[in-house]
Amino acid sequence: MADDTQGDNRLAKKTSLFQAVKMVLSAFIGIRKQGQQQELNVTPVQVVITGIICAVLFVFTVITVVRLVLGK
Repeated sequence: MADDTQGDNRLAKKTSLFQAVKMVLSAFIGIRKQGQQQELNVTPVQVVITGIICAVLFVFTVITVVRLVLGK
């Protein structure tokens, strides 16, 4: 029985970059599907790096849009 549990843990899928980005963006806007955290095998490093990249992209997007609207 213990061997079956270890085998299941080894078969857990790794989270792709797209899934990590999708999870972080849904956290940014405050929505998620019920049980989403259980189905993804995400490391804290993936979440932190993806979150920082998404935050930087968001800030640059806002700055660019404001500059375009104000004509600077």
